[in-house]
Amino acid sequence: MKRCRWITLDELKGRRAEWRELAAGGEFPTAFADPGWILAWWRTYSEDHEPWCLALEDSDGSLQALAPLACRRTPLARTLTFAGGEWNGMETLLGARGVEPRFSALLLEKLAARRRDWDIWRIRRLPAQSCLAQLLLEGRGPLKAGANSLRLQPFLTLPEDGSMFESRFGSKQRSTQRRKWRRLLELGAAPRIVSDPQEIEPAMHRLLDLRRGRAMAMGQRYKHMDARFERFILDAVRELGPTGARLWTLEAGGRTLVMRLDLVQGPREHSYLLGLGEDHAMLSPGARSSGTRSSKRSPRAGTELDLGPGRDEYKYRLGAIDRELARLIVRVHRPEEESWGRPPRSIWSCATPPRRRHCAAGAG
Repeated sequence: MKRCRWITLDELKGRRAEWRELAAGGEFPTAFADPGWILAWWRTYSEDHEPWCLALEDSDGSLQALAPLACRRTPLARTLTFAGGEWNGMETLLGARGVEPRFSALLLEKLAARRRDWDIWRIRRLPAQSCLAQLLLEGRGPLKAGANSLRLQPFLTLPEDGSMFESRFGSKQRSTQRRKWRRLLELGAAPRIVSDPQEIEPAMHRLLDLRRGRAMAMGQRYKHMDARFERFILDAVRELGPTGARLWTLEAGGRTLVMRLDLVQGPREHSYLLGLGEDHAMLSPGARSSGTRSSKRSPRAGTELDLGPGRDEYKYRLGAIDRELARLIVRVHRPEEESWGRPPRSIWSCATPPRRRHCAAGAG
């Protein structure tokens, strides 16, 4: 008989192998649910958060599903989020295959039972086709999303080798790609993965310097990538290890052309940070996003490359398609508060809901 219970973070730390297996093998595998990522976030940002982790265990005590949530308490509200907060590229429940529908329903029941302990649940990037998203949008459980909108996030299906990737482009674009790559090779350009533990910290510092510099030049946000964030991301890269965090660099003549940090979990590789050097103009869009991949893909790489937020034109020239991620706000309902009236419409305005698939809450 399965058992669903709230579990402490300390207990989860001792069950990392089970946790990691769930993060890699569920319906929506992602490094942002990996213990390496989440525990690094707790070490950096835990001072005003409380762990709310719900676990589903099989009759033998093995971990079948996990919801890694956090509750932040401020004078204004008690807000639930997925652990990892705003730094997550995707948010999802962890579960063995077939468990997601039932566990999603159990999570909503458990949160409803604790309705006096929280006020708002903010979900930023939940796959719109997940059972949890469907339950919250359709209100088929004790909780319902009061506001929702969609984010479109492009991703690529990765081929086995470079020639298959090039076949996606027209002949003119392929010729341009090859000409620029020949020029880079003549300059001694060499893509590599940073694997030396002693090199990781200075390499990450260099990547963030490049990313901040590019953001300032383009008039984009950059102040959030502060010293605290740098400590967090360095800690996470070390925790994820070489199979979960792939730090690429492309150098020529002693100069850095491009650096990229990819996070890998199961079949999915997420392009998380991209830094371009001053000489990046010699790179084609294809080389910027995939030139740091070797011509024959490493067996550790994923089969799907998530290109992160931003619907840049070059991503679609590479053949990217959009994944729908739902942004939801769930407000706890307490009967004694019905007389308070509805909040301002601007808070609860709803975009067109995502396309839905039926999820049987009793399955699994």
